[in-house]
Amino acid sequence: MTTAQRLIHPARAALLQAAQAERRGLTRALAIEADWRFHDGPEWAAQYWAAFGDLRRDAETAHDMQVAASAAPRRDWTALAPVESDQARAIFRALLAALHPDVAPKAAAEDTAGLWSLAVLAYRAGDAARLRELLTRARDNAASARLPNEIVALRQEHDRLRALREQADRRLAELSQQFPFCLRNQLADPAWVRRQRLGLRQVIAMAQPPRSRARGEADARKQVS
Repeated sequence: MTTAQRLIHPARAALLQAAQAERRGLTRALAIEADWRFHDGPEWAAQYWAAFGDLRRDAETAHDMQVAASAAPRRDWTALAPVESDQARAIFRALLAALHPDVAPKAAAEDTAGLWSLAVLAYRAGDAARLRELLTRARDNAASARLPNEIVALRQEHDRLRALREQADRRLAELSQQFPFCLRNQLADPAWVRRQRLGLRQVIAMAQPPRSRARGEADARKQVS
């Protein structure tokens, strides 16, 4: 920032910091959303159906079971070591900050090689090596991803980033209340899983015709014992 800029626009430094904070917040929210959708969400869904899927009577036609079946292969992915997983997340976040159309629209427009699409595919596959390669190729986009210098353009960019960050935060809040994201903590609790299995067995028994209900209740009592 030049001396003239400081004299003419004394609030520019504070506005720049605010825009940078909004950009970091948007990047973080989008990274969490991608992680939930591509990795944690399918894993939590697989854990749920591993714990409760056998209780369903109509596994062939139930929509939720079909969804679970489509996500089941994700359980067979080669698991990344914790260090590799953290590195992959950090690299993906850096790529997101440099290439995502919402975070850096100018850089995204100049991404003629389709690096962002390749980054999403690599992240979904857990390919840390591919992500590192793409990050090296994306360094040329860093200049285009910078915030504008002119005060009016900077204000507009700040407001745009804030609106998108608020939208992303709302999406995360909504996701956290939906299956399977709302169960991310309970699925790690064996006592909670046991209680839920018992409750589901009782509901299924109550929904059965009267003739078979007694048998279902007897089976539920055996499960408890």
